[in-house]
Amino acid sequence: MKKTVPIAALIVIAVLQTLVYWNAHLLLRAEDPAAGPAGTIEALAVAVRIYPWNDRAWFELGKAQFETGAESLGEARVRDAAFAESVRSFLKALKLNPGSAATHFHLAQSLQYMSYLSLPTPVPYFDEFKRAASLTGHNSQVYHEVGKVLLSKWESLRPEEQDFTLDILRKMLAGRDQGRLRDLLEVWQLHGQDYTVIDRILPDDASLLRVYARFLGEKSLSLEIRQRSLARAEFLDFVEAGKELGQGARSFENFQAEEAAAHIATCLRLLGSISLYQTLCSEKPIEPAEFAELRKAAYLLLAKSQVEKSRSLSDPDHYLETYLDLEDQPLAVGELEKFLEERGLVRNGEAAESRPKDLSTLAFELGLDFKQNRYRDIAKAGDLLDKSAVVIPEAGRTHYAKILRLVGDAYLKLDYVYEAEKFYLKALALRPDDLEGLIKLERCYDRLNDDPKMAEVRRRIGALLSPAAIGLGRRTLQKEDPLRVDLVCDGQPLTLTVTIESARPGGRLLLAVFFNGRVVAEKYVEGGTLSFAVTPVTGSNALVLETFNGPVILVEVDRRATSAGPQSCP
Repeated sequence: MKKTVPIAALIVIAVLQTLVYWNAHLLLRAEDPAAGPAGTIEALAVAVRIYPWNDRAWFELGKAQFETGAESLGEARVRDAAFAESVRSFLKALKLNPGSAATHFHLAQSLQYMSYLSLPTPVPYFDEFKRAASLTGHNSQVYHEVGKVLLSKWESLRPEEQDFTLDILRKMLAGRDQGRLRDLLEVWQLHGQDYTVIDRILPDDASLLRVYARFLGEKSLSLEIRQRSLARAEFLDFVEAGKELGQGARSFENFQAEEAAAHIATCLRLLGSISLYQTLCSEKPIEPAEFAELRKAAYLLLAKSQVEKSRSLSDPDHYLETYLDLEDQPLAVGELEKFLEERGLVRNGEAAESRPKDLSTLAFELGLDFKQNRYRDIAKAGDLLDKSAVVIPEAGRTHYAKILRLVGDAYLKLDYVYEAEKFYLKALALRPDDLEGLIKLERCYDRLNDDPKMAEVRRRIGALLSPAAIGLGRRTLQKEDPLRVDLVCDGQPLTLTVTIESARPGGRLLLAVFFNGRVVAEKYVEGGTLSFAVTPVTGSNALVLETFNGPVILVEVDRRATSAGPQSCP
């Protein structure tokens, strides 16, 4: 008797092991694509009969039965039976493993189909979606799928169900996953396009706002909301740029020049991403004066970091030059001069005879003087330079021409027009095609009422400017392949007109126009012309044309000297 019990136990264990093994073997057979739907169901049905305690076997059987029902929607008897069987299989799986988020999700799908077909269901499908979401993490695929399914049923959900769905969608996007946002937007576009839903779930994140805006453009949806989203994204970048500037300033104060430069480079990169979409919509979050001050402060700090690192006025990245071009406050320039003076790089208040002989340093010092209204000091330095026998090497011609032009500017400020003319002519002798120098000379002749000379200078200026009409060769502008057109201008306000044709008749193609990094027009077009006003800088200006949802044929760019405002595209 004592030996019989262990033997019986061993037999039971052996049988159970055999059943478990056979169950696992049948599961593997069911995964073979060659088995087909019927073969898969048959193998899994045997698996759950011989060993009904494996929740995975019931789960896989329920999935196979659901797929059979979904593929047999036109055959009511087969379809209804398959869905009912799938629900039973999922429920058996949940009895064995009630914490399976995947099983709750697939059960919800079966129940959802049955609800649409007005078939009786043991539990509401929404409850099962809710359980699936509550049993899995926010970053899981099941959670993501639950969010998409519920979003697709948005209009049929009760208010409390919509609140739950919004909570899921917000948590899904909390990780700033751009791919998941695009998935949600695809579902949203197909099911209602309720813009308030996206407004309620989208976090304040510049990258996600840009994904949303790009999606709207690609799908030819609301231009107003697209532009508003881009304006919001740019404001967030602006705020972040300010934080980077603050971190850079702290690093600089702690004598961490390289770390400061890294923060400021990030600041400038963020500022460079801002095209001021707020000018196209009602949003006005960025104050132009604050933007200008932030940019100036960034270049000033970069210039100081560069000086601290090199202990020289060497400006290979043009940080000092860019800052001085931007800064128009004498007090601020004086603070920079004091900073450089403390490091022995400039000497303020010296006589003209003691000015540095190095042309690059002299040009820089005179630039500092001009920004601080020291016009007489500049004129004295110019006269001394003019009287001395100076041999200008080829490498110094650019600096020397800049010095001569600065002296001419100083004399013009002092109302010595003939002296200004003399120095402008000397500068132009070194650089005959210097557009800025020619424009300054034109102003001299205008004040002198010398019409013949003014006409000749205008002729030379006109020869350097871009033609009034620039043919674009009927180039096809493809999506995400922008075209840049360089325009040489004299700084006067212009109205630019782009002539286009649709490469896809009947389609609404989104064309955006950027001028020197700022968006000046963006419209859905089918063809015709698009006109907009711009204020160019003297010299080269960048006109960039870009489409987001289809090809556009570019015919011509026409420029006219006028201050007319932007016009609509017919």
